[in-house]
Amino acid sequence: MTASRPRLLVLSHVVPFPPTSGQRMRVYYTLVAARERFHVTFVAPVADAERSAVARGLAGLCDEVILLPKKFARNRITAAWNRAAGAIYALATGLKRSNHAIGRVELSPARVADVIRESGLEFDCALFEYWHATPAVSVLRQMGVPCLLDMHDILWRSYERQVGERRGLPGSVKRWAVRRYRSREESAWRAYDGVTTINEEEHRYVALQGLPASTRVFCAPMGIDLERWPYQWRPAKPRRIAFYGGFRGAQNQAGARRCIAGILPAIWKRHPDTELWLVGSEPPPWLRQAAADDSRIRVTGFVEDVAPVLGTMTAVLCPWTGTYGFRSRLVEVMAVGAPVVASKDALDGMGIAEGQGVMFGESDADLAEAALRVMDDPALAESLSRAGRERIAALYGLDQTYGRWMREVEDWLPTRERMAS
Repeated sequence: MTASRPRLLVLSHVVPFPPTSGQRMRVYYTLVAARERFHVTFVAPVADAERSAVARGLAGLCDEVILLPKKFARNRITAAWNRAAGAIYALATGLKRSNHAIGRVELSPARVADVIRESGLEFDCALFEYWHATPAVSVLRQMGVPCLLDMHDILWRSYERQVGERRGLPGSVKRWAVRRYRSREESAWRAYDGVTTINEEEHRYVALQGLPASTRVFCAPMGIDLERWPYQWRPAKPRRIAFYGGFRGAQNQAGARRCIAGILPAIWKRHPDTELWLVGSEPPPWLRQAAADDSRIRVTGFVEDVAPVLGTMTAVLCPWTGTYGFRSRLVEVMAVGAPVVASKDALDGMGIAEGQGVMFGESDADLAEAALRVMDDPALAESLSRAGRERIAALYGLDQTYGRWMREVEDWLPTRERMAS
């Protein structure tokens, strides 16, 4: 351990700028919290066009920034070669091509070794964002550097959903593919000295997976800066019901379809002037067409400062299925005070019960009925709004999440050194 601040090496294929996704914000807040206790060196592969902007954004977050030129698609020949190699790798291992691109190309063991050697620095700990670069753990281990994984979530669960949506594949093949991916992911956890989960349920799951006794399991939920998300609930007239989240992924697109076709029709029967706001980046053409066909549907696209928009909502819907990951968008919604109407899956492992800012429902009819209760009972809506903000302030401020995690890591490192000696 160094005499002053311990040195932390952060290896990430995700950069925190622009902060347009939950994973980027997690990396951003991790660096904010780490800088208070560690001397932070951040290493990431970056495209040439993004290099200057990323360097400027990271300047105040880290002590050293090492931005590597992206190798995967350096030119057409290289891109074609790496795509072919990634496809072969995926077939052979059961992983994704992204595992090859990150772990074997962008942050390969040889490249990470070169970065450390050229930096001339010695590190007390290395933090890997996601497990894709796990092959490089061997390099750090040879140097005696303990390695910590931020899982971001249990990825085989989202992979299971993706495989399940593929048509034409027999069920036995889908189950076999998921088992292969799951085995690889869970084996990767064992390579680290510490792993970090993002919710209570995932923390319990990982703790039961037979990791080495020396492996420390941390839990660091997706927190937010409460000053950037102040309480500001002032529902507009006519009433607005929202769905909030980026629309690149199939899951959020499916949620938007449920809102339009399954949930809002029941609400419109009682309150026909209610507006449905679909708030998020990259809305697909079909979503914009739905707004063109019905003037009550509003599609915002990316919103620079979304908190004031969310604060005008009577309620925000989240008809999520699957208990993987962490709905950081719901934390933002509840922080500004908008009541949430969601499936139980959406808040699984987050420590939030019904009445603490949220009403639960499973079917479209249940969710519509719960939303109508909020709309028709101002006292209930006010209670949910205040309780949601209080719960988020108690659980998901920066100090209770990323700050606590970094304090625990700082305390763990000398303990681990004594155990190793």
